[in-house]
Amino acid sequence: MSLPPGRTIALSPARKYMCDMLRASRKIPLVAVERHCRLGEVVAARDRLAARPSWFALFLKGWALVSARRPELRRAYLSFPWPRLHEHACNVASLAVARRVGDEDAVMSLQIRHPEQRSLADIDDLIRRSRTDPVERFGDFRRARRLGRMPWPLRRFFWWLGLEVSGRLRLQNAGTFGVTGVAALGSASLHLLSPLTTTITFGVFAADGTVPVRLFYDHRVLDGVQPAEALRDLEDTLCGPIREEVAGGAPRVVAA
Repeated sequence: MSLPPGRTIALSPARKYMCDMLRASRKIPLVAVERHCRLGEVVAARDRLAARPSWFALFLKGWALVSARRPELRRAYLSFPWPRLHEHACNVASLAVARRVGDEDAVMSLQIRHPEQRSLADIDDLIRRSRTDPVERFGDFRRARRLGRMPWPLRRFFWWLGLEVSGRLRLQNAGTFGVTGVAALGSASLHLLSPLTTTITFGVFAADGTVPVRLFYDHRVLDGVQPAEALRDLEDTLCGPIREEVAGGAPRVVAA
């Protein structure tokens, strides 16, 4: 009995963008460090709110506050015209957003500038809109689709130019740190590829509010002690100023 034939599916601009990003990331020596953060008080404060901000918003702003205090987290490795480190003067977060684009599911990168200066409500509103509003409303999404439509030599050139040559171009096109994860689906990312110096991901919360938080970092820029200390600072930041901002939100009304 003969086997049924399959079909050829052309790569969409979104899929080409993802393939190019992975190609640019695979040469980076990423190392992971994990910390089980005790966030029970943050969970309780968030549960009391009428409109609860997403955990992506909390972790994104928390890591931005840590990075604002620790300049080594804002550094990036540049290879051309000579190997060096560039220290960015500000934070630009890059959030992986899963959404429907045309007739396929795609992952797009949403850049959020100066996240440590924004309110949680503002960050959360931007994240929610990025998942539902038309793709054309977001410059980051439009740029990714334009890049995905270019011939592969041009795509590879622009990826190289944006990541390896200029700190300013790298800041504009890639950001300073990434946030991703699939905890909402009950899973955790154990390994990833990223062109960024640091990328934060978190797993599923335990009943006592403990959650595994994993930091992937570029070993050319950071050594093990710095990321471990930064994760400790992240836990303190989430339980400190982030919890206080969450606690200041409008409480949920309980029916009598």
